[in-house]
Amino acid sequence: MYKIRIHGRGGQGGKLASKIIGSAAFLGGHEVQDFARYGAERRGAPVESFVRIDDKEILERGYISDPDCVIVLDESLLDIVDVTAGLKKGGLLIINSKKKRIPKLEKKGFKVVTVDATEIAIKHLGKPIYNTAMIGAFAGLTKLVDSEHIEKALEHEIGKKVGMEFIRKNMDVVHEAFKTVEGKK
Repeated sequence: MYKIRIHGRGGQGGKLASKIIGSAAFLGGHEVQDFARYGAERRGAPVESFVRIDDKEILERGYISDPDCVIVLDESLLDIVDVTAGLKKGGLLIINSKKKRIPKLEKKGFKVVTVDATEIAIKHLGKPIYNTAMIGAFAGLTKLVDSEHIEKALEHEIGKKVGMEFIRKNMDVVHEAFKTVEGKK
């Protein structure tokens, strides 16, 4: 089983990111669970979302305390939340950051990959809606979901609200983030 924990702030799309990753993995033939924990339940407050992916039925329940991968949507959370709590040694940590490296986290024995998801989102969407960039980075690093299934998941989760043009722009975001991390495996 592959376990993912997503850290973000309310309103940044962490819950939606977990739903899209879960839907894309399901469309790829996997068993999945995706869910969120809100805490203060207000815009800007730290939130967590979770995804489990497996090839067999998932019987485990509850929050994920021992993830294989942690996705951090907002770099400022590194100063207030222990995003690495329970992350397995050698686990993957994907951080939305302009920085090329974050040595203090690398020293802890994690595979740390940064991607400037905000810049990619602004380039393609004109807005800092970067959750799909982080999904693209996750896909590029893990190969657990592919672009075809991400696109179908986007259509299912948000297509009726935003229309196909916005889905296409988000797929440009996914593809660029995917390519950005390809050399960082």
